[in-house]
Amino acid sequence: MFTTSFWPSATAYQVSMMDLDVPENINPKAVQTIHYCLRLTEAINQLEAACESRLLDTLREEMAIQCFRLAPLFDDPDTRRGLFLRAEILADDSCGKTVLPQIAGLDEQQLVLGIGKTSTWVGKSKQSYYSSWFGEPAPMLQEISDVMDSLFPESLLFLQKEIAADLLALPGCAYKIINLFGIAGEANSYPKHFAYFFPEDEGLKYSPVRRTVVFANTYLQLFEMFSRTEASRLGWAEDELPESRVCQRYLIAWFRGHDLGHSLVRNENVFPKLSKIDRWGSMMVQEALADQFGLLMCLTPQVADGLQLDRNVLARIYFLEILRYLRRGPSRYPDAGAAWIQFNYLREHGCIELSAETIVFHPELFFTQMASLTRLMCEELLGGDAERAKAFMQQHCPHTNPEDVGILMARLGTTNDVIEYNQLIKRFPL
Repeated sequence: MFTTSFWPSATAYQVSMMDLDVPENINPKAVQTIHYCLRLTEAINQLEAACESRLLDTLREEMAIQCFRLAPLFDDPDTRRGLFLRAEILADDSCGKTVLPQIAGLDEQQLVLGIGKTSTWVGKSKQSYYSSWFGEPAPMLQEISDVMDSLFPESLLFLQKEIAADLLALPGCAYKIINLFGIAGEANSYPKHFAYFFPEDEGLKYSPVRRTVVFANTYLQLFEMFSRTEASRLGWAEDELPESRVCQRYLIAWFRGHDLGHSLVRNENVFPKLSKIDRWGSMMVQEALADQFGLLMCLTPQVADGLQLDRNVLARIYFLEILRYLRRGPSRYPDAGAAWIQFNYLREHGCIELSAETIVFHPELFFTQMASLTRLMCEELLGGDAERAKAFMQQHCPHTNPEDVGILMARLGTTNDVIEYNQLIKRFPL
């Protein structure tokens, strides 16, 4: 099993299978070529760990050739351009600084792909490994993200009114939502991620153009397999959560809000200072604030009406996701540490009641408490006082409270649930 020091291995895993279907309208020759690219990726990934050789150079050159061959099989100009640009950088990785921002600026309508060395998150996982992935754009889900983008000015005004009048938005990144159908290399390691940040994850941290690529089918599967099942253990009635397609609308809306939330600051961006004081804590509180800003953006009247988001449904879905992330291990992952901060605040203020046998969630208290937490964190973390921010992190972050983490996780239990992909594209002959 592939792992890195940032994603620790476990003694055992509970594996659930997920089918990756091949798009029906894709050219059969393209399917065959993509299958070949996945096999090439697996060979390169294994060989790179063992040696540098002429064989590796030949395989990398072959991957560039396959991208050139794929491009004419698509009609969409941006899809074709993306393939030609990818071939260019695979043939000469020294051009990455100019080519990768161009790829991030595309809006492909038929195929989105990534091939080359990637890290799980640059700066958090230092090493990079060869990967490839291929996905079909999801236009109906993209519309949800686009609504969040178009209403962001209204959402910012809403947050300024409800949270902090001096909130400012720094330049953000674009969003591309796809359904994954083929993946290999480091990106196919454990645990499976449902979003990548480009070109940051390809090693270009300060790109003038950036975008997040979301694997919507993976994201939904994580929710359905691990979050929805938690609802039954909480004793919730089946009708308290809508069907899968409806839940996906909530997930995409919140996650786009989360990404936009990363761009919000007050007066100055204090996080570079905090990273020097406590880098792990800084990552956790950044994730928590982005979570909360994204959640509250979904309450912007124009957003809630436009996307038909029900407050109680949103509260329940978000709470289940807090539990899912928390049970991954709050001291292992920044997003799980963010869930720890939020869970403890809600518990301290009566929104969550925890006993030895039960967890009771009060959705009617949820948004009031989350808004209060967001105001508190904005004041403590974004006010420009680094010492005040440090004190907040020491009090509220899990890595500075290991005994409390041990007590809570002994009650909740950690999980090593993972998904494995059944890639139907591998049934197509080479």
